[in-house]
Amino acid sequence: MMVLCLTVGQLKYIMHNIYNGLFWFVLPVLLVITNDIMAYVCGMTCGRKFIHHAFIPFSPNKTWEGFIGGAVFTMVLSWYISRMLAQFQWLACPTNEFNLFPSEKQQLPLLTCDLHPIFQHAHYHFSPQLFELLPPPIINMIPGVKEMCTSLEEEDITACISGEVNHTHHHFELLLKNVYPVQLHAVALSMFASLVAPFGGFLASAIKRAYGIKDFDSIIPGHGGVMDRLDCQLLMALCVWVYYNTFIKMGSLSVPKAVYMYNMLSP
Repeated sequence: MMVLCLTVGQLKYIMHNIYNGLFWFVLPVLLVITNDIMAYVCGMTCGRKFIHHAFIPFSPNKTWEGFIGGAVFTMVLSWYISRMLAQFQWLACPTNEFNLFPSEKQQLPLLTCDLHPIFQHAHYHFSPQLFELLPPPIINMIPGVKEMCTSLEEEDITACISGEVNHTHHHFELLLKNVYPVQLHAVALSMFASLVAPFGGFLASAIKRAYGIKDFDSIIPGHGGVMDRLDCQLLMALCVWVYYNTFIKMGSLSVPKAVYMYNMLSP
């Protein structure tokens, strides 16, 4: 039963993500891979140099430095990975058909569609209230953040000038130009990929330690079996499916979609 829940049940959500657009399959896969690589690099270079307490008792090779460093690098790189993927329309378009080896009659050009707004360039203005939650030194480290001030001589709010004694801090603001909104969603998914999804690997490690084995199989030299590589991917697929249906999916119903749903009811 556990194997069915961890594998077969999760594969259903992987297929849903593929039909929603290959972007929602490729991005989480790359995020988990990025987190694995960066956690390994940070653990090898900084492991147990700052935090000496064990991270996971049954997996002594994992360290706090690797976990934290992998999370930071994954969230940063997710911004650029999602931007690169969003430029390919055939990745962003959803589909109702999937053919691994299409016949000659099915040879069609690359998938095209009316792109979802999150895959189109936009300007995004962050609310000043968000910056009230962070201390000013950290805010000043964020690229593009402007400090806005009020002047004693004028009532207008303008950008602060260093050394100007008449300026009084009013708020911080950040305007992102020519970004894909999906990049913000990618950062949110990267937080799950780096903070929660690794626990799928920790669960797999606990199962292997309970049975006294190092890997589930040996089909991949140096890595083990396929399950050793998919332990985090399966948990990530479920998260992406829930996230997509909660924050991304548009509730509009078109005529082609209605016809497709009607045909699905046919025996």
